[in-house]
Amino acid sequence: MKTFTFLLFSISLVFVGFSQNSSTSTQKEAVLIVGDRAPAENKARMEELAVILEAHKYKVHRFYSPNNKWVDIKKAALNASFFIYNGHGTTLGLNEGFGGLVINEFISAQRIVDELKFNRNPVVIYQSACGAAGSSEGDPLDIGVAEAASRVSETAKPFLMVGASAYYADNYYGGVNTFLQHFLAGEALGAIYQEIASSWTSIEVNRALNDNALDSDLFLGVSSSGGGKKEIITQVNGKQVKKYEQQEKKYSIAFIGPNALTVNDVMLVTSR
Repeated sequence: MKTFTFLLFSISLVFVGFSQNSSTSTQKEAVLIVGDRAPAENKARMEELAVILEAHKYKVHRFYSPNNKWVDIKKAALNASFFIYNGHGTTLGLNEGFGGLVINEFISAQRIVDELKFNRNPVVIYQSACGAAGSSEGDPLDIGVAEAASRVSETAKPFLMVGASAYYADNYYGGVNTFLQHFLAGEALGAIYQEIASSWTSIEVNRALNDNALDSDLFLGVSSSGGGKKEIITQVNGKQVKKYEQQEKKYSIAFIGPNALTVNDVMLVTSR
């Protein structure tokens, strides 16, 4: 009888341990980062995203400056389904273009490739970071669609190389909030981009990415607002004189990923 009782006890411990491990592996997690020297309102904007994620039962790991050490971020990112950054852009990309993070130190794109590990296939989101959706502070009036697309691709590429399923960037206030709400409701990535970008901007690019270093099912979307010429009428010696000034063109919403990707594709742990 003692042997039988001990056996039952041992079996019960095995099931308890299995249950605990299962609940840990299925815990939905998200990493939220506010970069160094970011304005106070950036933290408030990130907290809006935290509220949305927590309402969907995600465990949110907050790394708000000055508490945003790379070693801690890497650990939390292992099981994240979302990796969200709000901060300065940097030109530490793989090809000396845009890419990387500015936290309590500068993290280059190469360090992301070499050091960041994902157990899941998270969606990486950049909120209002220079170059992330195309435009950057200090740009000329129009950097051109090709340059905007290059900046988006270079910012996203290191994350995609280490297993991220998709990348989304939005410079509009509330833009990422809207994206998350649609995505968490089960809508597909490509359809969400089409809906959001066409509502606020003109879609300049929506095509296959065509990067041999990445999966072949990835699409690239880049959109813009503004541009064109504005008529200016002035009075010269009592006569109306017309001239035309080039208007600033901004590239503010972008994505890279499979058009059909949904939240269900990034919830389960995958081996890499």
